[in-house]
Amino acid sequence: MKKVLLILLFFLAAASLFAKKDIQISFWHSLGFHIKEIIEDIADDYNKTHPGVKVNPVFQGLFEDMQVKMITAAVTRQLPDIAQVQFEYLDPYIENGLVEPIDNDIPYELREDILDRLWALASRDGKIYGVPFCVSTTVFFYNVDAFIKAGLDPDKPPLTWENMIEIGKKLTQDTDGDGETDKYAMMFWTDGFYGILPFFWANGGRLYSADGKRIVLTSKEMVSTITMIHDLAFTYKIMPHNWTDWEGGQAFLTGNLAMGPFTSAGITYGEQNLPWTLRISPMPSVNGKRYTVLGGSALVNFSKSRKKRKIVNDFMAWCVSKENTVRIHKEIGYIPVRKSALNSLELKAFHKKNPNYLIPIEGLEYGRSLPNNPEYLKINELFRDMLQRVILNESDPARELARTEKEINAALE
Repeated sequence: MKKVLLILLFFLAAASLFAKKDIQISFWHSLGFHIKEIIEDIADDYNKTHPGVKVNPVFQGLFEDMQVKMITAAVTRQLPDIAQVQFEYLDPYIENGLVEPIDNDIPYELREDILDRLWALASRDGKIYGVPFCVSTTVFFYNVDAFIKAGLDPDKPPLTWENMIEIGKKLTQDTDGDGETDKYAMMFWTDGFYGILPFFWANGGRLYSADGKRIVLTSKEMVSTITMIHDLAFTYKIMPHNWTDWEGGQAFLTGNLAMGPFTSAGITYGEQNLPWTLRISPMPSVNGKRYTVLGGSALVNFSKSRKKRKIVNDFMAWCVSKENTVRIHKEIGYIPVRKSALNSLELKAFHKKNPNYLIPIEGLEYGRSLPNNPEYLKINELFRDMLQRVILNESDPARELARTEKEINAALE
């Protein structure tokens, strides 16, 4: 009888172990539909090799869409265990005590293998709050076929602002002879600071006042920068002044727009989907200086459970393994975050066959981050509205900058 009882207890214990539920980890991400499958594969591979854990990736739309959802979740204290957070959106979570530093949780091997300048993107006041995950630089896309048709050498992209205007005049055409331009050289998307800052920095501009408390848009450097963009449309007429961002995107797809700044995260998508040959070059220099926006996102641990925090930290390291960061680079265009990946023979061979992907990596040396501010979403929205008024409505740059400076600083008070 005792033997039967022992056997019964053994099977009951075994059954309870098998019935034990996995630890569920919620993971919000927002890299876009063309990257969604890769993120799901990375999570699936982790789940297969880590029994007892189930990471559940949930796509939350584009970056700004996700930021709105994250803010709502923060208010209701229902944040996910881990989330992909753009570097410029990190501050509100730190300021409100929703995220803790992870300096002491980062394995030495991981800490040493990621570039310091990338750790800096996810750090505030010397403390690290996230693991750099998908990092991009602004690069210049151009249509090789359009260059050839215009009698231009596709091996000589516009490397300076002046060169860009000179080439742009040849690319801007009225192909049907009706007196209206139907092919434009380029377009600067009115998406806020992202497309403007490389040229503002090259003009020697600083966005904040000396005490760091106010945004300064009325400086001669900013007025000069916005005037430069304005002149592309209304003086040189190589950029459309009445196209929305969506219309510009469609024109680029169909070949009616020949070049412009884009995130390096669009390289693979462009190569695979554009009906013409895409080539990538560095951002044009201004005054002999070249800058690019160093942007992207970090993986941030929001979990309050000690057990879950440990799992999340492990999963974050998994996401940026050498193999995964190389895959994300090859299949999307993001910069590999690990030195071991950047220096690998695999990547050197890949770049030899695919030189477009080397340009964003070279941009690391002259890359700068977007401004850090808890109100960045609002600030960028106001700045974007100003750009649209300047380009779409032909408003005076100096007047619009003064108006927007007041609006932004009022929002910051």
